[in-house]
Amino acid sequence: MLGPPGWTMPVCLNEGKPGGKIRIEWSNGQGGGFFLTGECLELVPFRRIVHVERMHLPDPTPDNHVVTEFAADGDGTLMTMRMTLPDAATRAQMLATGMEHGMEASYVRLDEITAAEVSVAAKA
Repeated sequence: MLGPPGWTMPVCLNEGKPGGKIRIEWSNGQGGGFFLTGECLELVPFRRIVHVERMHLPDPTPDNHVVTEFAADGDGTLMTMRMTLPDAATRAQMLATGMEHGMEASYVRLDEITAAEVSVAAKA
């Protein structure tokens, strides 16, 4: 979840249990950044995570309800994330941050890390 190159995550608090708090902060290394806060609502290990999050831009957005599900998919795992926002204006505000590009860069990086680990394990 580091986002595009040059971004860091100096704070990552994610209490993985119902009622657990979430706070994630990103920095672009040039004095800019943003953070989100939230709460975990449901956790089914290896299957499902449900949480609520608010992006602070700097004011908090209304609650974004997020359901992330994991399913076996051949030799890998299919992850499906659904974000439900209260209205189109909130969606537009969040998309204006470029968050989808940061998320995509994060998932590409995750794919690269897991592919490298699979390659090392196959050689062992």
